Amino acid sequence: MTDQPVGEPAPEQLLNIAARWVARSVVVTVSGEIDLLTAPRFRAVVHDAVKQAAGPVVIDLSSVTFLGSAGLAALVELTTLAERERLPLRVVVDHTRPVIRPIEITGLTEVLALYHTVDEALARP
Repeated sequence: MTDQPVGEPAPEQLLNIAARWVARSVVVTVSGEIDLLTAPRFRAVVHDAVKQAAGPVVIDLSSVTFLGSAGLAALVELTTLAERERLPLRVVVDHTRPVIRPIEITGLTEVLALYHTVDEALARP
């Protein structure tokens, strides 16, 4: 039995993450909510991808329904990690999704390498 409050889903139900190799790159596909509960898991998966990749790491956020401050902080931290590892970190966002709004409001469009599609992010040299 878990200590999960009644009526609240477990954090793993709020966020789905899958990582796959595409040549030397890793594509991390995320769907659901990235908030205070789920950001640590998101951070851990992308951190592992950055440490294992030999090429760009692409984070596909086009199916994310909520991006809170913990998720924004994780993106900045992961960008810094990727820079230290000398790997590009590319973030895929859909302009109609709730992800782009917090990124724009916080000025992270100047910090993150944003793309419209996974194919576009992978095709970049």
